Amino acid sequence: MLMKRMRHINRYREVATALVKYGFGYIVKEVGLFHLLSLPKKMAADLRTDNAKSIGVRVRLLMEELGPTFIKLGQLLSLRVDLIPRQLTQELEKLQDEISPVDSEFIKQTIEEELGAPTEELFQTFENTSTAAASIGQVHKATLQTGEDVVVKVRRPRIEAQVENDIEILRDLARLVEQHFSWARHYQLRDIVDEVATAIKNEMDYTQEGRNTEKVGQQFANDRNILIPSVYWEYSTKKVLTTSFIEGKKLRALEDLPADSFNRKVLANRIVHSFLNQVLLSGFYHGDPHTGNMFFLPGNKVAYIDFGQVGILSHSMKHNLASFVIGLMKKDTDILMNAVREMSITPEDIDEKKLRADLDELRDKYYDVPLSEINIQSAVTDIFNTTQKHQIIIPKDYTLLGKSLMTIESIVTELDPELSMIHLAEPYGKKLLLERLHPKNAAAKLWDELTDLTKMLYQLPYQVSDALTKMNRGETKFEMQLPQIDQLLRKLDRVGNRLSFSITLLAFSIIMVGLIVGATFGNSILAKIPAIEIGFIISFLMFLWLIYSIFRSGRF
Repeated sequence: MLMKRMRHINRYREVATALVKYGFGYIVKEVGLFHLLSLPKKMAADLRTDNAKSIGVRVRLLMEELGPTFIKLGQLLSLRVDLIPRQLTQELEKLQDEISPVDSEFIKQTIEEELGAPTEELFQTFENTSTAAASIGQVHKATLQTGEDVVVKVRRPRIEAQVENDIEILRDLARLVEQHFSWARHYQLRDIVDEVATAIKNEMDYTQEGRNTEKVGQQFANDRNILIPSVYWEYSTKKVLTTSFIEGKKLRALEDLPADSFNRKVLANRIVHSFLNQVLLSGFYHGDPHTGNMFFLPGNKVAYIDFGQVGILSHSMKHNLASFVIGLMKKDTDILMNAVREMSITPEDIDEKKLRADLDELRDKYYDVPLSEINIQSAVTDIFNTTQKHQIIIPKDYTLLGKSLMTIESIVTELDPELSMIHLAEPYGKKLLLERLHPKNAAAKLWDELTDLTKMLYQLPYQVSDALTKMNRGETKFEMQLPQIDQLLRKLDRVGNRLSFSITLLAFSIIMVGLIVGATFGNSILAKIPAIEIGFIISFLMFLWLIYSIFRSGRF
């Protein structure tokens, strides 16, 4: 660590100076970086923990001053509404990733290095003035030699080295802060820095953004009302991304157009359906669907751009999400509790009685409320407030989904205040539940559960042996991992229920076959009484009772 600090001493000094400037001097002193400040800075340092400006404003200004890596850190923190107070995330949402553009000569040099030819040979025209400039890259409009209008996104020179240095510094700072402050350990700063490193790495790789663009484009290949840019791979690399140019109007520009130019209700409807298709059907969606990444074209068409950040929902994540919705619909706290456990990382010492009471309150708040009256932003905020209260950690994929839902709802509300996003989502939810109950998916889920159970049973003897060895050596405080045992029992219970379901279904089928065969013999007593009807009714009622018991337990 000392060698890293010596190697990046000037950047460390810049970070420490900025922390002091915005009222976080006490952190600099506590973690042992106060010596990096110059004498005048030390004398002027404010080491108090209070400040006239709110902590949210100071954190935002600090990150904007420190540049790209810290801006991305702030943007990622703004998504963690499950961990961080809403007042802070709201301020971090204002972080601006727009800075002065790099001189076009440097951009052209990067293009030539990456594509192997000067811009004059590659393009008929190339506009020197950028249309957008951010911390990672900037965008220029151009025309290919074949006549197609395109936009060329180019990574800023030397940005990679700067980001790598800042990530090293952030990891060191996160480690030091976690050692000295309990709140930092609670927010898991080191894990967040790792997420930042991964997010920036993906965003700097324009090849990955190109793949994301094509994947979303395939989702709407047959929908003429949703437009996604095409990628020109022969003009694209990790540092350069060339896509088709889409000319449209921004949301704010619609206010200055005649009322009959666009049907705002139709636009709102198409935005919602396109987003729900991405999330609930494909499980791959635009992770940053704000108004700057959205255009409106004649014919009430909607275009999306900039797929540097995408959200992914796996099959199991959609399954857990459906379980949570089922719990709310059935007013069943047990199902809600199980869904929360499956969707999150819960503390070992969680107070289950208080969590159950809060889930009861959440369930009652939205039970029997008309869909048209439910506000997504309020619902998502309530869910995250509940998890934050109990220090439950929600995976980033879920928090990104919640943030995207709120962003889409705010856009839709501006276009059509009467539209209910949840009402439009109802058919998608039903389809998701039907997919979940499909025999093929149920069998796949059962196989996954059996595989996980086998692994856990295989590892259990080694874990017990290791624990006993440590106890004999006096190396343990007798800290039993009860949540893991509870998880094992829940999996056993779920697998048992599914096996019971399968066996009962098989038995029911055998009984019915036997009754039918028996009834075919004319001399049988079964020929004189309605044995098939009676047997069917009894068996069917028993079958329904068992199925109801299994689903009622919430562990299927």
